[in-house]
Amino acid sequence: MSAPTRSIKEFTSYLSHMKKSKLSTLLCLLVLSVSARQPDPLKQIDQLFSAWNNATPGVAVAVQQGDKIIYNKAFGLADLEHNVPNTPSTVFESGSVAKQFTAMSILLLAAEGKLSLTDDIRKYVPEIPKYSTTITIQMLLNHTSGLKDWGSVGSLTGWPRTTRIYTQDLALQIMSKQKSTNYTPGTEYSYSNANYSLLVTIVERVSGKSLADFTEEKLFKPLGMTHTQWRDNFREIVPNRAIAYRKNKDAYEQLMPFEDIHGHGGLLTTTGDLLKWNTLLETQAIGGDQVYNWRVQKGKLTNRKEIEYAAGLFVSNFYTATFDKFNEISHSGSTAGYKAWLAYYPEKKVSIVALSNDAGFNPTQTGRQIARIMLSSNTQHQPEMADTFEKLSNLKLREPDLKKFEGIWRSIRHMNVQVLERKGDQILQNNTVLSAAHPDTLYHYGLQKWIYTKPGRITVVAQQDTLSYIKVAPPDLSSKSLTALAGTYYSDEADATYKVEIKNNEAWINNKPFAPYKLIPSFKDGFFSDDGNLYEFRRDKKGRVTQLLVSTGRAIHVPFNKIN
Repeated sequence: MSAPTRSIKEFTSYLSHMKKSKLSTLLCLLVLSVSARQPDPLKQIDQLFSAWNNATPGVAVAVQQGDKIIYNKAFGLADLEHNVPNTPSTVFESGSVAKQFTAMSILLLAAEGKLSLTDDIRKYVPEIPKYSTTITIQMLLNHTSGLKDWGSVGSLTGWPRTTRIYTQDLALQIMSKQKSTNYTPGTEYSYSNANYSLLVTIVERVSGKSLADFTEEKLFKPLGMTHTQWRDNFREIVPNRAIAYRKNKDAYEQLMPFEDIHGHGGLLTTTGDLLKWNTLLETQAIGGDQVYNWRVQKGKLTNRKEIEYAAGLFVSNFYTATFDKFNEISHSGSTAGYKAWLAYYPEKKVSIVALSNDAGFNPTQTGRQIARIMLSSNTQHQPEMADTFEKLSNLKLREPDLKKFEGIWRSIRHMNVQVLERKGDQILQNNTVLSAAHPDTLYHYGLQKWIYTKPGRITVVAQQDTLSYIKVAPPDLSSKSLTALAGTYYSDEADATYKVEIKNNEAWINNKPFAPYKLIPSFKDGFFSDDGNLYEFRRDKKGRVTQLLVSTGRAIHVPFNKIN
């Protein structure tokens, strides 16, 4: 027979008569038992970095809650040639995490009344062409200006970032040559380093100081950020700096940012200094409430739609593994082989910073894994599924409805091309079946909704954007069509010359002295390169090819005119 079960009252009475030492022992055992069931968050964080060792580059990580640093470690090597380990005091480059420092400089000048966020940027940088719509400083802060990224345009010459020395002056020259923007300023969000390069110019022209001197006086020195500086001279010797690397097949090789342009990136710093910086999101010690409010105010498009980008910061919601919802103020960074993540979670006063010299490191993914470890509760919550599409019944499409969706679709605003394939009575996108909610509406639940609006046009509604697509003809690879593409094309905006040649029924681009590369057919007169750039040939009314429009990630429709 089993032992008799005691009532809670009897058990309580029993405890009250136990000797103090026995009770203490029991309580300790209970605490140890609970602790054994609860994973140690610091050990969980350690496990995220188990792949780095004394034969690899690595990462430095720090976590602070309130005024207490609760995790501060480094892994891997800062210098593979000299076997120098990363430490919590190692200096890394922080990529686009730097943008919030440039934004803060602009906001301090605005608070002093030396400029207004609604000012036309040409008031300070008249070199920029006058476009049909005014570009304001606020648009630069929010990445809604539509300005083409100078690095993307520069890459079309054959010199992508890390392959030549880009400077502030060279970037401004490139931006000054652009006769059009990616879209009407203010109508869209599109990340572009051009915005923050121009903000640097404005800071320097308004303050009369270099960005380095301005931030040292206004930010670094007051916060005690003694290990932080701008990489405004890449040849300068910086003590304790980690060398950046990437994996090439089975061996690491250096991947350093040999350029002097900064402000969009180029901040050399440590995990400890970035934790000091993040305290401003709690204390507002520099600039007060006004500057803080400007820093975290989400941008708005001209249609009043709110975006997540504020002033050098993303302000969004973050869900833990247990579906706890927190505000997240963050930014990632990537320059050459350096990677970075800096985030703040105001409800818990938690800051997380990760700096790496390994190009293969994913800072955003790892940073949020740490956040989930630090912020998850023991209680499962129902997730808030904001902005999800309604779940609709699946209809069977008729023959005419299948035909109107089937085909190749080209985005009007972006370089995106989608192919909708028909298999039986279904429409597939990238081998994924799109369900029919209506004869004019296909959807991929929770991701996209495809709406047929009129012949040859559809609208794609995603959670963050709405895009219009037009139907384009399939590739024409006939000898006559391809031969018409051959010739020499010149762009004064990119200052580059392309020679298009047809070899074995394939189109190739030669941009000497660089190696020629093949164009992959996508639609009639539209091709992609292996690196994802889109090449579209334009013809006149007689069918003669007159122009080549090249689009890369952050620069759309850079024109190359045919010159022979």
